[in-house]
Amino acid sequence: MKQKIKAIAVIGEGITEKYYIDSLKGLTEFQIKPKELGVKASSLKKLEDNIKQSINERYDEVYCLIDMDSKKEGKNLNDYLNLKNKYHEKLIGSKKNGFTKVVFIETERCIELWFLFHFTQQATTKEFASYKEIELELQKYRPQYEKTEKYFRSVGNLNHELTLKRKPNGLLKQAISNAENSIKSKEKDNRNYTYSEMHILMSALKITPK
Repeated sequence: MKQKIKAIAVIGEGITEKYYIDSLKGLTEFQIKPKELGVKASSLKKLEDNIKQSINERYDEVYCLIDMDSKKEGKNLNDYLNLKNKYHEKLIGSKKNGFTKVVFIETERCIELWFLFHFTQQATTKEFASYKEIELELQKYRPQYEKTEKYFRSVGNLNHELTLKRKPNGLLKQAISNAENSIKSKEKDNRNYTYSEMHILMSALKITPK
């Protein structure tokens, strides 16, 4: 009997995640579908609605890509942690319909830090005060980069733009190592900034670059 291919939904907060996940499809053996929250990207209700929808659609696994820049303190943080505690690393469903594994994957400030990790020799621990600061840092390597539909369509494949197209070449292997080290140093230094868990998604998708 032919083994069923695992179906994975990846929920991102905006167009950046959508285009990036689309660009990974050729690197994984699994069926992956990016899901975009849209205009109200910070809406935790919309995030939960998408999680529930993915469970109802019987995805085997759901990965939620979370930008932590707006979830660092006060009510925003508490509301986020309540939602995370409800779903993160839990199997949701039933014996009849099957279970869906849900995982939250955080990056602070945003996914562009993960992109930057493709180019840096080591994981930076510098605190970025805004998205714009990370964008300017990333533009040292990809001067045309901007978080727009026009840009993402112009490059075609975002992963290739980061890793293959031209010098300086970014390295996915380097990004994974930097992400792992950013979590280790975050825990060691007890800090809540400049880290990414995107290596967890790469592992889940079995993307292991040489």
